[in-house]
Parts: sequence; C-alpha cells; structure tokens
Amino acid sequence: MNDFKIAGKQGFINIGLNEVYGFPNETSYLGGYDVKGKINIKSGNYYVNDAEIWFSTGQIYQFFIQLQKCYNELKGSVTFSETENNMKIEINFNRFGQINIQGYIQEVTHQENILHYEFESEQSYLISTLRQLNSIVDYYGDLKGKK
Repeated sequence: MNDFKIAGKQGFINIGLNEVYGFPNETSYLGGYDVKGKINIKSGNYYVNDAEIWFSTGQIYQFFIQLQKCYNELKGSVTFSETENNMKIEINFNRFGQINIQGYIQEVTHQENILHYEFESEQSYLISTLRQLNSIVDYYGDLKGKK
C-alpha cells in the first residue's frame, strides 16, 4: 500500500512512501501530507536506485485522478513531479492504448548528474498502477487529507 509502480516495455518507475508526516492531523501546503519517499527507475540499461524524493499525498491524489481520466479516455497527458522539481514523470497517451513515459531525475540539485529517461508502455500495464494509487488515496485521502 505504500508504493506504486508504473511499468513499461523497457523499464519501470517505483515510488515508495517511506515516511508520511503529519498524518492524520497536519496537512501539507501541497495538499494531503508531506512524504519523504524513495524512487527506483529502470529505463533500458540505466538505473536509479533508492533516490530520495519529497512530495505530498495530495500530489499523488491529483496524479491518480488525472491518470484515471487519461486511462479512460485514451488520450491526454499527466505529470508527477517532486516538491523541489528534481524529478518529473510525464505520461502521454494516444488513442490506441499506447503510452510514452518520459522524465528526469536529479538527486542532488547542485550536481549536474541528471538521468533523462523514456520508455514505452500500453494501457494494460496501468491496471495495477491505478489499483495501487487508489489504495494510497483511500488511506491518505484527497487534498484535504483524512480529517
């Protein structure tokens, strides 16, 4: 329940919620609760393993709602980014159920070490992702949290 995975043909992104701050009493200015998380990315032969990222459960809620809409309509794009803008995931849909996943991660802001990645996926890969995101949203709530 405390992670979600976006899988594709040549890679995946796995985001874990390691520590959730303020739950259930103190909400974040970003909506929901502040999260210290970890991200693992595999794109072809390139990897990021256990990089630290900061975001909120409210951002996960918004990502889930937008992803669900794109999934149902088979069109559009959805973005998930980290609080300090060191990480970005962009998912683009076409009407044939094909998906392009791309983005970047820079674990340490003051270093010019950035991984830009891109891999393809399809609609069927997202069934488990949507289920995992739904579980997180059910537990932590929407932008207002669980108060």
